[in-house]
Amino acid sequence: MVAVGDWKGYIVNMQGINPFKLSEYVAKTGSVADYPGSEPLSREDFFALETDILVPAALELEIGEREARAVRCKVIVEAANGPTDMEADEILHDRGIDVIPDVLANSGGVAVSYYEWLQNKRSELWDLEDVEERLAKRMRRTYLSVMEYANRRRCDWRTAAFCIALDRVSKTYIDRGIYP
Repeated sequence: MVAVGDWKGYIVNMQGINPFKLSEYVAKTGSVADYPGSEPLSREDFFALETDILVPAALELEIGEREARAVRCKVIVEAANGPTDMEADEILHDRGIDVIPDVLANSGGVAVSYYEWLQNKRSELWDLEDVEERLAKRMRRTYLSVMEYANRRRCDWRTAAFCIALDRVSKTYIDRGIYP
Protein backbone atom coordinates (compact mmCIF):
# COMPACT_ATOMS: atom_id res chain seq x y z
CA MET A 1 0.00 0.00 0.00
CA VAL A 2 1.59 3.25 -1.13
CA ALA A 3 -1.18 5.82 -0.79
CA VAL A 4 -4.38 6.29 1.22
CA GLY A 5 -7.05 8.94 1.40
CA ASP A 6 -9.89 9.85 3.72
CA TRP A 7 -12.18 12.76 4.53
CA LYS A 8 -9.24 14.90 5.71
CA GLY A 9 -6.86 14.29 2.84
CA TYR A 10 -4.50 11.94 1.05
CA ILE A 11 -1.04 10.63 1.92
CA VAL A 12 1.69 8.81 0.03
CA ASN A 13 4.86 6.87 0.75
CA MET A 14 6.17 5.07 -2.33
CA GLN A 15 8.25 2.80 -0.07
CA GLY A 16 5.02 1.51 1.48
CA ILE A 17 2.59 2.21 4.29
CA ASN A 18 2.02 -0.41 6.96
CA PRO A 19 -1.78 -0.90 7.06
CA PHE A 20 -1.78 -2.16 10.66
CA LYS A 21 0.21 0.80 11.98
CA LEU A 22 -1.90 3.18 9.89
CA SER A 23 -5.06 1.65 11.35
CA GLU A 24 -3.73 2.23 14.88
CA TYR A 25 -2.86 5.83 13.96
CA VAL A 26 -6.34 6.48 12.53
CA ALA A 27 -7.95 4.97 15.65
CA LYS A 28 -6.03 7.53 17.73
CA THR A 29 -6.32 10.60 15.46
CA GLY A 30 -9.44 10.00 13.37
CA SER A 31 -7.68 10.46 10.04
CA VAL A 32 -4.74 9.41 7.86
CA ALA A 33 -3.62 13.06 7.70
CA ASP A 34 -0.11 13.69 9.01
CA TYR A 35 0.69 9.99 9.31
CA PRO A 36 4.41 9.74 10.21
CA GLY A 37 6.63 8.78 7.29
CA SER A 38 4.14 9.93 4.66
CA GLU A 39 3.74 13.02 2.54
CA PRO A 40 0.47 14.85 1.89
CA LEU A 41 -0.97 14.46 -1.58
CA SER A 42 -3.70 16.26 -3.50
CA ARG A 43 -6.79 14.34 -4.58
CA GLU A 44 -5.79 14.79 -8.23
CA ASP A 45 -2.29 13.43 -7.61
CA PHE A 46 -3.71 10.55 -5.57
CA PHE A 47 -5.83 9.31 -8.47
CA ALA A 48 -2.97 9.84 -10.94
CA LEU A 49 -0.46 7.71 -9.02
CA GLU A 50 0.95 4.78 -10.96
CA THR A 51 -0.12 1.66 -9.03
CA ASP A 52 -1.02 -1.94 -9.63
CA ILE A 53 -4.36 -1.81 -7.82
CA LEU A 54 -6.68 1.00 -6.80
CA VAL A 55 -9.21 0.19 -4.09
CA PRO A 56 -11.97 2.76 -3.57
CA ALA A 57 -13.22 1.58 -0.20
CA ALA A 58 -15.40 4.24 1.38
CA LEU A 59 -17.55 6.53 -0.72
CA GLU A 60 -20.14 6.12 -3.44
CA LEU A 61 -19.34 7.78 -6.79
CA GLU A 62 -15.71 8.44 -5.84
CA ILE A 63 -14.46 7.76 -9.38
CA GLY A 64 -15.96 10.04 -11.98
CA GLU A 65 -14.90 10.95 -15.50
CA ARG A 66 -11.89 13.01 -14.34
CA GLU A 67 -10.55 10.28 -12.07
CA ALA A 68 -11.16 7.58 -14.71
CA ARG A 69 -9.03 9.51 -17.20
CA ALA A 70 -6.30 10.11 -14.60
CA VAL A 71 -5.86 6.70 -12.98
CA ARG A 72 -2.77 4.72 -13.89
CA CYS A 73 -3.44 1.30 -12.47
CA LYS A 74 -3.95 -2.21 -13.81
CA VAL A 75 -7.13 -3.00 -11.92
CA ILE A 76 -9.68 -1.31 -9.66
CA VAL A 77 -11.30 -3.35 -6.90
CA GLU A 78 -14.49 -1.69 -5.69
CA ALA A 79 -14.59 -2.29 -1.94
CA ALA A 80 -17.15 0.51 -1.48
CA ASN A 81 -20.71 0.35 -2.75
CA GLY A 82 -21.03 2.09 -6.13
CA PRO A 83 -17.75 4.01 -6.13
CA THR A 84 -17.55 4.30 -9.94
CA ASP A 85 -20.09 6.26 -11.96
CA MET A 86 -21.36 4.97 -15.31
CA GLU A 87 -19.30 7.32 -17.50
CA ALA A 88 -16.14 6.46 -15.59
CA ASP A 89 -16.89 2.75 -15.92
CA GLU A 90 -17.01 3.10 -19.71
CA ILE A 91 -13.80 5.16 -19.80
CA LEU A 92 -11.97 2.60 -17.68
CA HIS A 93 -13.18 -0.24 -19.91
CA ASP A 94 -12.06 1.63 -23.03
CA ARG A 95 -8.65 2.22 -21.42
CA GLY A 96 -8.27 -1.49 -20.69
CA ILE A 97 -8.43 -1.09 -16.91
CA ASP A 98 -10.35 -3.96 -15.34
CA VAL A 99 -12.85 -3.04 -12.63
CA ILE A 100 -13.78 -5.79 -10.21
CA PRO A 101 -17.25 -4.46 -9.38
CA ASP A 102 -18.65 -3.95 -5.92
CA VAL A 103 -21.24 -6.69 -6.45
CA LEU A 104 -18.37 -9.16 -6.81
CA ALA A 105 -15.77 -7.66 -4.46
CA ASN A 106 -18.31 -7.24 -1.63
CA SER A 107 -20.16 -10.49 -2.17
CA GLY A 108 -18.25 -12.31 0.55
CA GLY A 109 -20.18 -10.47 3.25
CA VAL A 110 -23.47 -11.36 1.61
CA ALA A 111 -22.41 -15.02 1.31
CA VAL A 112 -21.49 -15.18 5.00
CA SER A 113 -24.84 -13.61 5.93
CA TYR A 114 -26.50 -16.38 3.92
CA TYR A 115 -24.40 -18.99 5.76
CA GLU A 116 -25.57 -17.50 9.08
CA TRP A 117 -29.21 -17.66 7.93
CA LEU A 118 -28.75 -21.25 6.77
CA GLN A 119 -27.20 -22.29 10.09
CA ASN A 120 -30.08 -20.70 12.01
CA LYS A 121 -32.67 -22.33 9.76
CA ARG A 122 -31.06 -25.76 10.22
CA SER A 123 -30.21 -25.24 13.92
CA GLU A 124 -26.54 -25.81 13.09
CA LEU A 125 -23.33 -24.18 14.23
CA TRP A 126 -20.43 -24.27 11.79
CA ASP A 127 -16.81 -23.86 12.81
CA LEU A 128 -15.04 -20.72 11.61
CA GLU A 129 -12.78 -22.88 9.43
CA ASP A 130 -15.84 -24.42 7.74
CA VAL A 131 -17.32 -20.99 7.00
CA GLU A 132 -13.98 -19.73 5.65
CA GLU A 133 -13.57 -22.84 3.48
CA ARG A 134 -17.09 -22.50 2.04
CA LEU A 135 -16.54 -18.78 1.45
CA ALA A 136 -13.17 -19.29 -0.27
CA LYS A 137 -14.67 -21.97 -2.54
CA ARG A 138 -17.68 -19.77 -3.41
CA MET A 139 -15.60 -16.65 -4.02
CA ARG A 140 -13.07 -18.52 -6.17
CA ARG A 141 -15.84 -20.08 -8.28
CA THR A 142 -17.71 -16.78 -8.64
CA TYR A 143 -14.56 -14.80 -9.49
CA LEU A 144 -13.57 -17.31 -12.17
CA SER A 145 -17.03 -17.43 -13.71
CA VAL A 146 -17.20 -13.62 -13.97
CA MET A 147 -13.67 -13.40 -15.37
CA GLU A 148 -14.34 -16.13 -17.94
CA TYR A 149 -17.66 -14.55 -18.99
CA ALA A 150 -16.06 -11.12 -19.38
CA ASN A 151 -13.21 -12.55 -21.45
CA ARG A 152 -15.47 -14.72 -23.60
CA ARG A 153 -17.99 -11.92 -24.29
CA ARG A 154 -15.37 -9.14 -24.33
CA CYS A 155 -17.33 -7.09 -21.84
CA ASP A 156 -16.48 -5.44 -18.54
CA TRP A 157 -16.65 -7.37 -15.27
CA ARG A 158 -19.75 -5.51 -14.01
CA THR A 159 -21.73 -6.43 -17.12
CA ALA A 160 -20.49 -10.01 -16.82
CA ALA A 161 -21.54 -10.23 -13.15
CA PHE A 162 -25.01 -8.82 -13.92
CA CYS A 163 -25.50 -11.11 -16.94
CA ILE A 164 -24.59 -14.17 -14.87
CA ALA A 165 -26.98 -13.04 -12.11
CA LEU A 166 -29.82 -12.46 -14.57
CA ASP A 167 -29.20 -15.85 -16.15
CA ARG A 168 -29.35 -17.56 -12.74
CA VAL A 169 -32.54 -15.73 -11.75
CA SER A 170 -34.26 -16.53 -15.04
CA LYS A 171 -33.27 -20.21 -14.79
CA THR A 172 -34.69 -20.31 -11.26
CA TYR A 173 -38.02 -18.99 -12.53
CA ILE A 174 -38.06 -21.34 -15.51
CA ASP A 175 -37.18 -24.34 -13.32
CA ARG A 176 -40.14 -23.48 -11.07
CA GLY A 177 -42.48 -22.97 -14.01
CA ILE A 178 -42.86 -19.27 -13.27
CA TYR A 179 -42.71 -16.98 -16.27
CA PRO A 180 -42.65 -13.31 -15.30
